[in-house]
Amino acid sequence: MEEQMTDYILIEKIWQDIFCYQVKITCASSHVVATNDIYISDDSIDTLFNGLNDFIKGKTKEFFWENGKKGDDSNACITFEFIHKDRLGHILIEVYMELDDGGNYSSHNCCFYLNTEIGLLEKFCQKLPTLKRELLGIEVVLNDND
Repeated sequence: MEEQMTDYILIEKIWQDIFCYQVKITCASSHVVATNDIYISDDSIDTLFNGLNDFIKGKTKEFFWENGKKGDDSNACITFEFIHKDRLGHILIEVYMELDDGGNYSSHNCCFYLNTEIGLLEKFCQKLPTLKRELLGIEVVLNDND
């Protein structure tokens, strides 16, 4: 039987234009699996990449990344807050996702924690710039099994 990941983030590029692209983001913990399509830009990927690099290197104790604005007056928002769980390299990520399932974002959203380790987070971070390539179907995964 194939081992299944419980805590992970999967980002897949599904559409692109000149100024932005659309990605499908799936975030999962042992309690929740949530998926949404969001629009993202190179600048937003750069912000996530640079902030994670600082976090991984210990320049910051926490890192908060937001794509979009929370609320009903914009496209779906997603946020990640990265927190050092302990001195052993365990990382806690608080995920907030507004869900585009027909309801208002203010009432159709979820917030949950998922776990990772500093080495896996660094591997994920280093793959983020591949999303900026002009190819569809690119996937970047946190906590993958390869």
